Amino acid sequence: MNRLTLRHRLLMLTLLPSALIAVALVVYFTISGIRTLEGELRQKGLATVRYLAPISEYGIIAGQIESLHGLAQATVQDSGVKAAIVVNQKGRTIAVSGRVSLSAEELRQTPGTPGQVGETDQWIAFAAPVKRSMAEADLLFDPSPVANKPTTPEIIGYVFVEFDKGELADKQRELVQRGLLIVLFGMLILAALAVAMADNLARPVMRLVQAVNNMSSGKLDTRVSITSSGELGVLENGFNQMAARIEEVHLSMQSRIEEATAQLAFQARHDALTGLLNRREFEHRLAKALASVQAGDNEFAVLFLDLDRFKQVNDTCGYLAGDELLRQMALLFQGRLREEDTLARLGGDEFSIILANCSGARARQVAEDICGLAAAYRFIWQDKVFAIGASVGVTTVNRKVHNINEILAAGDAACHRAKESGRNRVCEQEVTPTQERRHETSNWASRIAGALNEDRLLVEAVPLRPLQVTTGGHVVALTARLNEPGQPPVTLAALTDAAERYELAPAIDRRLIDAAISALARAKQQQRKLYCLVPLSRGSISSRETADYIGRSLVSHNLAGNRLCFVFSEDILTHHTSQAMEFSRQMRTLGCEIGLEDFGGGLSSFSHLRSIYPSHVILSRSLTRDLGGNRASTALLRAVQEITSDQRIHSIAEDVDNQETLEQLRDLGIDYAQGKAVAPNEPFEVWLEGAVMRAA
Repeated sequence: MNRLTLRHRLLMLTLLPSALIAVALVVYFTISGIRTLEGELRQKGLATVRYLAPISEYGIIAGQIESLHGLAQATVQDSGVKAAIVVNQKGRTIAVSGRVSLSAEELRQTPGTPGQVGETDQWIAFAAPVKRSMAEADLLFDPSPVANKPTTPEIIGYVFVEFDKGELADKQRELVQRGLLIVLFGMLILAALAVAMADNLARPVMRLVQAVNNMSSGKLDTRVSITSSGELGVLENGFNQMAARIEEVHLSMQSRIEEATAQLAFQARHDALTGLLNRREFEHRLAKALASVQAGDNEFAVLFLDLDRFKQVNDTCGYLAGDELLRQMALLFQGRLREEDTLARLGGDEFSIILANCSGARARQVAEDICGLAAAYRFIWQDKVFAIGASVGVTTVNRKVHNINEILAAGDAACHRAKESGRNRVCEQEVTPTQERRHETSNWASRIAGALNEDRLLVEAVPLRPLQVTTGGHVVALTARLNEPGQPPVTLAALTDAAERYELAPAIDRRLIDAAISALARAKQQQRKLYCLVPLSRGSISSRETADYIGRSLVSHNLAGNRLCFVFSEDILTHHTSQAMEFSRQMRTLGCEIGLEDFGGGLSSFSHLRSIYPSHVILSRSLTRDLGGNRASTALLRAVQEITSDQRIHSIAEDVDNQETLEQLRDLGIDYAQGKAVAPNEPFEVWLEGAVMRAA
């Protein structure tokens, strides 16, 4: 019976009663007619809720209460319908029309399939679940579905429809009165009408079935011809409207995905401030150029530029002036270069240039020209005029060079010598093998080792402010800077970059680890809530000894690791994936959490969420720099926040320097912020004593 088509079922439904009526005459005809009327009422009820459920889906998802009320009112206009109710997934009524007889408890029922939910002598009620449609657009949120594995649609609400049985009773009485007359004429024509009726009813339904199958297979442009009237006509028209809306949403979503992907691709390769290539893309192109030279192409040269007196502009006029200076200098340098040359901003006030097919005296001349341009340039900010200048290091790349690290080290050393020689000048240096370079640059190694031994490494606190729900505890990120007599302070980023060359970075990291664990132990004794984020270098992530050291420290202080989060950059995860994943596993074993820095700056960011399961992500500055002034950046940041929030990952915005940006981040749902608008950096011990230990 279940394998019969709708047409066959309709034929049986019409012909079988006629045969029985012929045998049972008036009595059986009357009884069957009454039952048929009741069955039609139930079929109508089920058809109504089946129809109402899918067309209510969009209104519930989009929160369009008015459209749902209109749908309920339209349903009540149907013959016999006394009330229509739409409730959400939690059983809360969001649309109602007519006189409702169902109780609150009955409305909180959660039927899995359409069916009858209540009946009295006066009325009968039906209900059906509203399920979220499954379409290809869902693949955005489940990028790796298991092949051929069916997905159970999510129930997002329920529809209830009540029918008045008074009309049914009237029809039953009328049927008894006219039964004799109807049976005489009905038997003659019923057989002929049965076939026509079955065909007429089944044909549009089968068209709808075929259209639904086409939609489920991905043919979103499927439509049906509107040839029927009544409920079937409404179904056909409703299906076309629903299909058009699904196709529109799919195309819109696809367009947004492509736009966001293009934006991420650009931001992954370019510096957000100047529009030049960033360090990651510069190193990629440098590696390609080196490979070409080793394959037989001509030599090329690399220039490393460090602006002179940039800090003076920043300190005197603020970071806005510094940003504008960097943009102007980028345009100045770009105007001197050829189309085939590559200009990139490595970070801060450091630039680098790849001069294609250029070496020796020609590279020196270009460097002198750029140095002269920088020396002659005058930066004007409000009523102040600054002379800038640039120190330039030049290195030539030939077949003897084996890797880009040697190029970067040589260029950095040449630029440093130009600085030490009086600034605003050009110095050249050949690329030297790694072992020789270690002897040449041992000065950095001794400076770092001396700073650690003499306790000149100052650990600082970077307080974080919760922007959403206040947890009642203190959240702080640790950083450090190197203080040397007569020398400007060296930031943790610059210090780590130098320390990693001499395998001293883990020693700096351990100083931060010790400070964090000691502070957590003190906070525990004073019953204070403290959560610390500790940055780690590439060397610590790759070393098994780091995890052992952390474990021993936690045990010695009788601490759990749940108040400790170790943060490393997304670049480390990209280039040292296996070591980073193993370190993350070891930290989770100790109860500690993992954070990702510079998140969202590359296309691989989201894949990292599933490889190390971080609890915190520090958003890339490229996502927050143009907040409010660039709609695409704001939309991209909102998308990143929604994805991290869905996975219960806390988002952190850094370098927030004004209250307006802080409020915009709060409105977007960002969890934490740090920067001048929150609190300035201060020595960690001072902050701990004042903000945590002495806090009321």
